[in-house]
Amino acid sequence: MPRITRIASAILVALVAAASAEWVAVGPDGGNIQALAADPQQPATLYALPYEYPDLPRVFRTTDAGTSWSAVGRMNDNYPVSIAVDPHQANILYATGRTSVAYRSTDAGATWSSVILLGTAYYVETDPVVPGRVYMPGYFSSGNTRQALFVSTDYGATWQVRSPDTATGTANSCAADPHNAGTVYLGCSYSRLYKSTDAGLTWTLANSGLAPDLSITAIDVNPADSRIVIIAAGTSLYRSLDAGVSWQPAGTFARVTDVCFSPAAPGTAYALGYTDSMRFFASSDTGATWTTPPSGLVLNKGAKLLADPDVGAAAYLATPTGILKTADRGSHWTTAHGGMRLAKVPALAVPPWDPRSVYLEAAENGVFTSSCGGDTWTRCADFLSCGAICGIGVAPASPDILWALEGSG
Repeated sequence: MPRITRIASAILVALVAAASAEWVAVGPDGGNIQALAADPQQPATLYALPYEYPDLPRVFRTTDAGTSWSAVGRMNDNYPVSIAVDPHQANILYATGRTSVAYRSTDAGATWSSVILLGTAYYVETDPVVPGRVYMPGYFSSGNTRQALFVSTDYGATWQVRSPDTATGTANSCAADPHNAGTVYLGCSYSRLYKSTDAGLTWTLANSGLAPDLSITAIDVNPADSRIVIIAAGTSLYRSLDAGVSWQPAGTFARVTDVCFSPAAPGTAYALGYTDSMRFFASSDTGATWTTPPSGLVLNKGAKLLADPDVGAAAYLATPTGILKTADRGSHWTTAHGGMRLAKVPALAVPPWDPRSVYLEAAENGVFTSSCGGDTWTRCADFLSCGAICGIGVAPASPDILWALEGSG
C-alpha cells in the first residue's frame, strides 16, 4: 500500500470523476468550531466559524437548526473567536479574532469589513433593546493594561472605548440588560464587576459578596427578571437577586467557564464547568442549584455554550470536534454539523483487500472509519492522549486490528 505523505485540503476522502478529475468531498462532517451564534429573529438560523488555518475560516450557516450547513463566505481572520447576529437587522453579523480588529458583515456573512480598535476585544454582545448598539469587553493600554468596554452605536461601523476606572486588568465578559436600555455589566479580572446604566459612560462597582482575585468569564441577565443575574467566576458560579447589588455562591467547580439563561425558558440556565473534566450542567431554578444531566457528557477539549433562542430545553455546544445539540436539557446529545467538512487529514489507510473500508485521522478531531467508501462515517473512541496520528495501518491477517503511529513517536 503506498504511503500517503500529504493531503493538503479539507477533503477527507474523495471520489474522482474520470473525465473531469473533479474531487467531491464525502466527509466525515465536523471539525474545530471556534464560534457559534443564533439569529434571535429566526432561531433555526445559526452561523459558525471554524479554525481552518492556514486558510481563512469559512462562514457556515444553517437554516434548519444544525441539520445541514453550507459555506456562505469567509471571515478575514485566521483565528476566529466569536460571532454574533444583530437582533434588529438579521443581515448584520459581528465577529472578533485574536487581533485588535472588529469585523462586520452587512450581507449575512458573504463579505466582511474591519475596524482597527484602540485595544483588544474578546467577543461581541449585542444590545437587545437599542438598535445599532453593540458591546465588546476587552482591554487597552494607557501606561498599563486597563479594562475596557468597546461600544458602537452604529451597528459596528465605529467604536468607542469606555473604561470604568484606571485600575490594571482586563474585561473578560459583558452582558446587556434585555429590559433596561443602557444597563450593561462588565466582568473583569481581580473580582471587579461593574455596572452602568448609561451604556458605559459612568460606572459603579457591583461586586459585593464575590471572593477576591476572581476572573469573571461570563455574565447573563435573566430574560424575564432583570434582577436575576448570574456570573461564571473562577471556581464558582454566583447569582444576584438584586441586579448586582449583592452576590451569593451558586455552585462550586474546579473551574467554570461559561453560563447563560435560556431565552425561551427564563427559569432554565446552563453552564460549563470542570469537575474531573469539563461537563455540561443545567439548572431549573434560575441558577440557584445545578445538576449534571444523566448523559454524563464529557468534553475533553473544551466547548462554548449557546442556548437555543426559541426552545427552552435546547442548547448547542461548539467544540473542537464539531457542534453538539441537546433537546432535553443535556440528557441526550446529537451531532448538529451536517455538511461541515473541515479537517486536514495527516493519515489515511485503505486495506487493498477491502477498498470500501477507510480509516483516517482528522486533525484536531479524531479517528474515523467508513465501511462504504466514505458514504457514512463513524468516529472512533479516543485512544491516544496526543491524538496527533501520522500513520495508520491495518493488519492483513486480522483486519479488526489497527496500528497507529503517534506524532510524538
